[in-house]
Amino acid sequence: MKARVLILEDDLILAQQIVALLIRKNYEVRHTINSDSFFVELRDFKPDVILLDVYLVGSRLNGIQVLKYINSNLDLNYKVIVVSGEVNNSQTEEIRRLGAYHFIEKGSSFNINQLLLNVENAVRLKRQEEENIGLQIEYLNLKKQFTRSFPFIGDSPAIEKVRKQIISLATADEDLFLIGETGTGKEVAANYYYLNSKRFGKPFHTVNCSALTESLIESELFGHVKGAFTSAERNKSGFFDDCKDGVLFLDEVTNLSLQAQAKILRAIENKEIQVVGGNLKKVNTRLIFASNANHSHLSDPQVFRKDLFYRIEGNVVELPSLKDRGDDIILLVNYFFSNYSSQYGILDNTDLNQLRDALLSYDWPGNVRELRNFCKFITINEKTIDNKVLIRHLNQKRNHSFGSHGFNSDRYFHIPTLKESLYQFERDYLIKALSENQWNVCTTAVKIGVERTTLYKKLKALGVKPNESEF
Repeated sequence: MKARVLILEDDLILAQQIVALLIRKNYEVRHTINSDSFFVELRDFKPDVILLDVYLVGSRLNGIQVLKYINSNLDLNYKVIVVSGEVNNSQTEEIRRLGAYHFIEKGSSFNINQLLLNVENAVRLKRQEEENIGLQIEYLNLKKQFTRSFPFIGDSPAIEKVRKQIISLATADEDLFLIGETGTGKEVAANYYYLNSKRFGKPFHTVNCSALTESLIESELFGHVKGAFTSAERNKSGFFDDCKDGVLFLDEVTNLSLQAQAKILRAIENKEIQVVGGNLKKVNTRLIFASNANHSHLSDPQVFRKDLFYRIEGNVVELPSLKDRGDDIILLVNYFFSNYSSQYGILDNTDLNQLRDALLSYDWPGNVRELRNFCKFITINEKTIDNKVLIRHLNQKRNHSFGSHGFNSDRYFHIPTLKESLYQFERDYLIKALSENQWNVCTTAVKIGVERTTLYKKLKALGVKPNESEF
């Protein structure tokens, strides 16, 4: 694409010389002699470079006034070269302050070829700046995409602490070790690290270490050369090399062999890996480890090398379980329902603030993953979601949980008031008792030591219906 130059110059002879030279150099050129025609051409032509005279005979605005208007009102990356004679020091300072790319004084020292060189440099700079702007926009769009794909939802103190720790390590370009129960969001946290790292935009790979066989671990991580083993028919780079300037996320890292862990330690300390069947290779890979093992399990030398753990224990970030995140559950349910209801065409009429206590009364042993699947199950199986529907499914889940895992009273300590806690306990107790007696009210009343009519009244008051036993 040809570069474009717009000239505002009332010296017709000089202007013709400049136009002829620029056209010979394959520029698109337009010439104007006053400010009014200049602004008409500016809107239509959209030049890369503007050549601007200061003193314009018969023009409504002089060159400095034109430059001031461009600088104040037009959000475009024009490169302005002022070509003028007889300007004083204050005018020269103002020209510079207004952001002119260059000032060339007319007179005996004026050289049209020097002007051409300045135009070429101005065009080159403009193209570089536009390319950088394009890269910045692409970078920001990539960040937005990552944020949408792996949203780190929650504003509880526990999650805010985790965010702060991750950002601190990402900014310092340090390795990260994420630990937490299954389903607490270690993959989301790893992506949040990457999003806030100076390495964002460089390669980022996730490796599920539990899926690697013992015979392939080192080859997959460090690569191999042709002939290193029977099936090595060609050279293959490993994940460390693929991410040598980026980030490698090793999930379930405790499944790696102690020998592989030793090589990882060397990669951290010496920034080099041992290619299987080959030589040592320098890498600059940032590592994120993740495990659902607790501290005591990690301290077992048969599970995790002590020297490796000591090397990164200062970078351990523990993700809280969902039951310890308070009202984050409301934000998460709202997010999941919004996504899934849009995906499956379901009408969402829930008022989640009214369901806070009910949602907090369940332990969510599978954490955020369990909550997400719970919300997805509802949106797939219901045409409309409202509070009654959600409570029904939650009671079914709770009833199923009782049958599978036993009765857990800890959930009631999360309910703030005694009245609400007693209400929920009594409701759960009766649902469990009824489920154990095939929802036969008479049999249940005898078993729990109350009159049948009393039990009916209780069930009505607590909003318990027989169909709540269905899962």
